[in-house]
Amino acid sequence: MKRRELTKAMAYSWIGLNCGLLAGCGDRKVSQPDIAPLDDEALANLRQLAVELEGVEFVAPVCFRRLQDETPLDTLLASLPENADSLGDGLRERIARDFDQGRIVDIDGWKLSQTECLLLAGAAGIRGLMEAREVESGPFRAQQFMDIEQWGPKRTIEGEIFNPIGNGRGGFWLRVSSPVNGSMRLVLDGQELATHFEPGVITASLEPDYMEQIIAQPGVHELVLVDNSRQLRQPVGFLTVEDRPQMATLPDGSTSTVFCKISRWGPDRAVEGEAFNRQPDGSASFWVRIGCAPPKSVLILDGVELPTSVQPGLVTARVEHFKMLERGEHELVIRDPETGESLPIGKLVLQ
Repeated sequence: MKRRELTKAMAYSWIGLNCGLLAGCGDRKVSQPDIAPLDDEALANLRQLAVELEGVEFVAPVCFRRLQDETPLDTLLASLPENADSLGDGLRERIARDFDQGRIVDIDGWKLSQTECLLLAGAAGIRGLMEAREVESGPFRAQQFMDIEQWGPKRTIEGEIFNPIGNGRGGFWLRVSSPVNGSMRLVLDGQELATHFEPGVITASLEPDYMEQIIAQPGVHELVLVDNSRQLRQPVGFLTVEDRPQMATLPDGSTSTVFCKISRWGPDRAVEGEAFNRQPDGSASFWVRIGCAPPKSVLILDGVELPTSVQPGLVTARVEHFKMLERGEHELVIRDPETGESLPIGKLVLQ
């Protein structure tokens, strides 16, 4: 779900304009946004509104962890203007005031008002989207204590182990320029990860069971760095698990078990003897936009394996022997050495 779709779904829920966006209205109880904030039934209606919201599974848990509020709906109700004629009016007024006064929660580029995030956090708690271990214990204080130059990976796709290190494990890496100490840990969704330190680098790995849980469905997962000795907490960023693209069709008509459909690739035309998509080392190169590909995949040009790099959504390869290629068509394929599957990409035409 995109930001505008979430906003639209939430707005329709609390102003009661579109039952179709709720979690199936039928004959069950639905929220009544015309009830005033001071009404005895106001909290019960906020809870029902949180139940009705759809498509929030990927962002609601982040709001719950980010706000660190065990009773977000109580907090939300207490923050609404007492003179509001209805919950709907109070919510709209509070959201507008949040944006005016900078009470914004940034989740991977999404700008949510604190009010929206409180409602989503309530939905996470009511609908069982949180586990007790996901709530960090202790009064951690937010502080920028580490200079992080780069980190990754930031994206993967559903079912794809990110930054694989073997045996079902994957993990994160951080390039840092500040001193580290042994009490620091990387934490994903409140789950402390096995963290290791080298000069200028912090790495952390996920156990196979936890990895499977994270990549089981599309979602957004918050990565933070904590210093347990000083009770400090510093946000690092978000891992986004994207929808798995459609799998590719192999030449024999069967569906690939490892390759997704190729969206784009290039270059497909070049001049004989010239380095196409020239690289710093002077070699030519290909790029292939593909939703999923095994980490050991290789690009093959006319039967010659190329030095290949596989990243989420992108496969690249250097063509060191480009000067030896003659005019005409040259077939490019991608192959997975473990399964033996080969997927044709296209033909490079040299003029």
